Amino acid sequence: MKLNRTFAARAAALALACTVLTACGGETVSHPGSAVEAPSSVSSQPAEPTPTPEPTTAPVAEGSLQLTEKEINLGDYELFTMFKNGYAWVWANGEAGYLSEDGQYTALYSISREDIFNIDVERMTSDGFSLQDNVEKLTDLYSCSESGIVPFYKDGLWGYCDLSGNVLVQPAYVRISPMGQLGWGARESDAGTEYNVLKPDGSVIVSGKNCWCDPRNGYYFVSESDGGIAVLYNADGSVVLEDVPYSFGNCPLPDFTTWEEGVVVSGVPYDRTGAKLGTDGRKIVGITAGSRPVFLDKGGFGILNTNGSVAVPDSLRYISDVMADGSIYVEENGTRALHHYDSEMNPLTDAGLASLKANEPYIDEERHVSITPVLAFDQDSRRIAEFESEIESGEAFSLTCGVMKPGDWLYFYPTDTTVQTYQFIPAE
Repeated sequence: MKLNRTFAARAAALALACTVLTACGGETVSHPGSAVEAPSSVSSQPAEPTPTPEPTTAPVAEGSLQLTEKEINLGDYELFTMFKNGYAWVWANGEAGYLSEDGQYTALYSISREDIFNIDVERMTSDGFSLQDNVEKLTDLYSCSESGIVPFYKDGLWGYCDLSGNVLVQPAYVRISPMGQLGWGARESDAGTEYNVLKPDGSVIVSGKNCWCDPRNGYYFVSESDGGIAVLYNADGSVVLEDVPYSFGNCPLPDFTTWEEGVVVSGVPYDRTGAKLGTDGRKIVGITAGSRPVFLDKGGFGILNTNGSVAVPDSLRYISDVMADGSIYVEENGTRALHHYDSEMNPLTDAGLASLKANEPYIDEERHVSITPVLAFDQDSRRIAEFESEIESGEAFSLTCGVMKPGDWLYFYPTDTTVQTYQFIPAE
């Protein structure tokens, strides 16, 4: 299962969350990043005209990637996350901290297992049913940000600190989001729940009952009423749109989604200045590099230019987050070939890319167990690794991005209770 939120999954999850919360008073809902992650990547399993071909078996080729197993002793911890920006959050015996990729551990605070899952400002997270489930949930909540700002806990309240334990925002919140371009914290008072939108330095931009935030992509909105219309802002305070629909407290409606390069409201795409983007009459499901609308058609996802002309036809099953340099990674539907485009949608040549897929499980007749095969293949659909897991359902692996690059991590689960950690490196 991929950690970063997909176009299809984000829309479905948001719709479900708002539906569920209608009956419980309307707690806040957003699509976390990440992708969230956040997030913002695109993955889909639209009906394919022909079965997906298997990657061809081949030795690791020049210009490809290979996997190397990394011994990092995650088994010493009861709970942990994926490595991101060089660190993984870990917890054991009531103590939480961060573990570096070279094995250096820094303790930050004491906390119970129950309170670990109560951090979520959206109240949408609970202790999972499997090791993989918890790894992926906690990665969304505790990953080390690019700035090195992470959640900090003391005496039942949350704030933020750096990786050395220096407190940057004093614990004052009953729940918080990860710190992205913004932070988001919930306070409880006699008047009910109040939400604060925070800058990374801890200063409060706005607070109130009807105050929603997308920390990863850097948006927030506020309203003077309990439902109807709100003003949507960028992290710098500039207005994106003045009439964003919401209801159920401060829950965005299911047809409102935010992305790094813009927003989609009722199928209409806008860039971060509020300018409407061209659609050529197509169904728009997101925004990608250069504020280009993403559409979904019979062949998969496609990408439009801002004037509505087609930049990439409907041939994709996956579109990554927008990278810091404005580029994106994509995976073709059917062939599963991998590509890298710059912000102008020009193809780039990379040292190596990789992707994974889980095949249909089969029964090992000798051991009477279900086996899930997992394949890793390079940008040219050549198989570079194969694993087998006894997990009966799901993909038996966790990634932070659907297209893997040098330095990215793979967590593979041979069983429901064990994990093997690998890192992608250039082939020798």
